[in-house]
Amino acid sequence: MNVMHALLCSLLVVSTACGSARSTHVKQTPAMTEEPKPTRTPIVPAIVLHGPRDSKAIALTFDADLTPVMLHNLETGRVSSYADVRVIDELRAARAPATIFVVGLWARRYPHLLATLASDPLFEIENHSWSHPGFVVPCFGLQPVVDRRSEVIRAQQEITAVDGRAPRFFRFPGGCASQGDISLVASLGLVPVGWDVVSGDAYMHEPDAVVNNVLRSAKGGSIVVMHLTGPARTPATADAVPRIIDGLRSRGFRLVKLADLMNGAGGGI
Repeated sequence: MNVMHALLCSLLVVSTACGSARSTHVKQTPAMTEEPKPTRTPIVPAIVLHGPRDSKAIALTFDADLTPVMLHNLETGRVSSYADVRVIDELRAARAPATIFVVGLWARRYPHLLATLASDPLFEIENHSWSHPGFVVPCFGLQPVVDRRSEVIRAQQEITAVDGRAPRFFRFPGGCASQGDISLVASLGLVPVGWDVVSGDAYMHEPDAVVNNVLRSAKGGSIVVMHLTGPARTPATADAVPRIIDGLRSRGFRLVKLADLMNGAGGGI
């Protein structure tokens, strides 16, 4: 059983059986001349929304978004940056592990920052598509995807070139995807991952609201989604992060990287 098969079987709530073959017993009739052959129930991939609920571990995840429109804003000087290093500083100061889902365009724009993150054992870097389109539209105003396969593969290649390690997980922009999209990602060797706790930090100016959204909804095994795009889009995130970390830890939760949450590993900080 490969790693992705094991993850899907252990974490996804699906209606099919996983792991081993099961025999189909068919009543013999005169017209049948062969014994029925064992069949294997197909695994239907789904988006992972959380880890084991009996765990006290929680994964903080951050999306590093960059669309062609956002890239144009950078090139024309309308926006100075879509990389919020303040969030990284807060995570490091608190020694809080985190998973960062990186768009390929973001990786290309900020290769030195990405290399620094990839070299830090606190962080893991995962795939968030090449240009952050909507795989299903409408999806929060995102432009419709043109080439689904290319969106996954180009980002995978760009991130791997900087990180030196190929991402294992994929997050759909906006969380929008069809079953065909999910199957495509799985066929490319990636586990599609969503979230069960929405921080609501996009365009939010009040840190209190972001903190309350997370602390109110978090439970064992939760995957929290936030953003790393900075004041232009997520102005309250950096101020909210240390309070979220303190609040979760004070309730007995451990912060872990996504891979550790998915593997049910102990530890955490």
